[in-house]
Amino acid sequence: MQATLRIIGRHGLDGVTHRAVATQAGVSLGAVTHHFGTRDVLIEAALQFALAREVGRLRALALGLQGKAFEVEAWIDALVDFYVSELSQEAETHIACYEAFLAAARQERYRPVVAEWFDTWRQSAELALKAAKSPNSRRHAEVFVSALIGLLFRQLATPRASFRREAKAELLELVASLIGRK
Repeated sequence: MQATLRIIGRHGLDGVTHRAVATQAGVSLGAVTHHFGTRDVLIEAALQFALAREVGRLRALALGLQGKAFEVEAWIDALVDFYVSELSQEAETHIACYEAFLAAARQERYRPVVAEWFDTWRQSAELALKAAKSPNSRRHAEVFVSALIGLLFRQLATPRASFRREAKAELLELVASLIGRK
């Protein structure tokens, strides 16, 4: 699955072939075609794998913060630090995620995977914003997730050394305005 995600991150969905995945993964072509009969099954399995990974990490982050006295700044710090690490180590996987978003815009079969992804992001943010006393945690979570996705996409497209500092400041400012703190 990682090999497929790397290919998607480098070449888009069109770059995924059984042969390319086998080569990238260092396994036989027969093994890939046996487990994933069609290219679409292979792509969907890779996207589901990425989703499960992201969902698990977001939930672990939310639960880790839930057990402590909630502080918005600690949540933003942990979230941004998590993504700084992710983007430096797994950029191609995250680029593959954005490819999945585009694929869902074009093809309905990818929409359930992407919808679950967004829902998990929203649920995680909603938990944090509810703890921060947001008057409308669900709507505010939607706005927060949209901003976060945009910041991550911008960093992938045009990397900046100041990303950590700027993203933390921008997200803190957003949350403060959403929950009515100055």
